[in-house]
Amino acid sequence: MGGLPDPDWYYEHVLVNASPGTSRVTEPGPAAQWQSWWSSRIGPTPALTAVLRRQGFVVTTGQLAREGVPRQRRRTRVGRGEWFAPSRGAVTPIDLRDSDAFLTARRRHAVKAAAAVFTPDHAIAARSAATVHGLPVFRLPIKPEVTDDLHNGLGSHVGAHVYGATIDLDDVTSWFGVPVLRVARTLVDLARHDRRDAIMAADAALRERLTTRDEIDRSLEQAGGWPGVRQAREVLALADPRAESPLESLARLVLHDDGFPPPDLQRWFGRDRVDMVFDEQRLIIEIDGLGKYAKATPAEEKRRERRLRRYGYRVERLTWDDLVVNWPATRQWLRPLFGLPV
Repeated sequence: MGGLPDPDWYYEHVLVNASPGTSRVTEPGPAAQWQSWWSSRIGPTPALTAVLRRQGFVVTTGQLAREGVPRQRRRTRVGRGEWFAPSRGAVTPIDLRDSDAFLTARRRHAVKAAAAVFTPDHAIAARSAATVHGLPVFRLPIKPEVTDDLHNGLGSHVGAHVYGATIDLDDVTSWFGVPVLRVARTLVDLARHDRRDAIMAADAALRERLTTRDEIDRSLEQAGGWPGVRQAREVLALADPRAESPLESLARLVLHDDGFPPPDLQRWFGRDRVDMVFDEQRLIIEIDGLGKYAKATPAEEKRRERRLRRYGYRVERLTWDDLVVNWPATRQWLRPLFGLPV
């Protein structure tokens, strides 16, 4: 994996495929599953559960003490990893651990971001906002990212990275009681700074109907004149709710940037649905994340490819390493298939 995590660990294949021509049944998407997991968390006492759900699942050590949780018990639980201390004097008294280390990291980052906005006038922003909304990003930030409308204490500090930016009242919503920038505004901020974060989060947000193109356009209009807004307009114009995983979103961006033609997405060939189709080249590209085809045997995958080839299409596969780690080598063999110079 070249030392870089594949984001599809969290965000892949949320659709339950119906037969072609029938209604597609959908399960709750990853963002909805993310919010549902937090909604089901229970604290050490009913009173603390109520506090957790209005303070972003972060309580102070004083609140724990007032609810009868002794200091030694707190230290023991945190030391064992059963509870988490997102910042000095703050505790998340629920178990955030998962067998998947990446999911554990996302949960811990969410509560770190919640602890960072205990300061008045701060709101969770950028990649941290995408995380608490349940959206994928290329890489979690090292520190929580927050925005301060009053431009006080900007820059990187021990607990967070504080950005100064104008915040309208309509830009802010709440995540279990803590202020966070709305999805549309978050997408614009992501797109101004990192196109990979933006395309992953924007595709997912549109797919799960967490925002609309009209809301994104309004946020872009409000950001007129801000640094990076031209880039934001360009990358958000590429957003497509048909992309079903962050790696598919990233693949489209990488191909677009290298001059490849735009693909058709999620097309049915008989009983098989494929990720990307390039009709002029008679080419199908499948994007293989960590979870894709996990239940299929090699023999089943080969049979699937044979079925697709009967339609007169060549089938190629691209992985995280192909797109992120070894793209220069990948483009060497891929561009000739499109008649593009290497």
